[in-house]
Amino acid sequence: MPRRSAGFTLLEVLVVIVVIGLLAGLGTLVQSDTGGQQARREAERLRTLIGLLREDAQINQREFGLRIDSDGYSVQRLAPDGDWEPVPHYRAQRLPDSLSLRLVLDENAPVISARNRRHAPQLLVLSSDELSPFTLLVELRKTPLLELSSDGIQEVRLSGMEN
Repeated sequence: MPRRSAGFTLLEVLVVIVVIGLLAGLGTLVQSDTGGQQARREAERLRTLIGLLREDAQINQREFGLRIDSDGYSVQRLAPDGDWEPVPHYRAQRLPDSLSLRLVLDENAPVISARNRRHAPQLLVLSSDELSPFTLLVELRKTPLLELSSDGIQEVRLSGMEN
């Protein structure tokens, strides 16, 4: 009978290294999301949404609007009867509790009158490829972190707040 040497085979060592690597990788994925990452993701989502609305407005010759509240936002469109209505394929978004939005509109921003002004959008996206000039602050625990802005003609810019 051949004598077996004590120890591990190369295959066993490699399997253990792979298992340790997988566990370490999963540990970094499970880490809790920081507020800054959430704020950046939400700002990018809003920037992309406004870009999609601009394209949709031009292609379909419709007027869209964003209703922005401190805790979320929703997309609306101008109905033929002159009222603003929710758009079914754009779901209203709620922000995490630690995040909030603060919208600052330019005083020369276009306004489309509607019967129900209380629920009308503040940010307009028009079929002429214009939008309301605005600055939108994404705040983490009431502290501004990121700023989305547009002069009404150019694409929406995303920038960090300077401390």
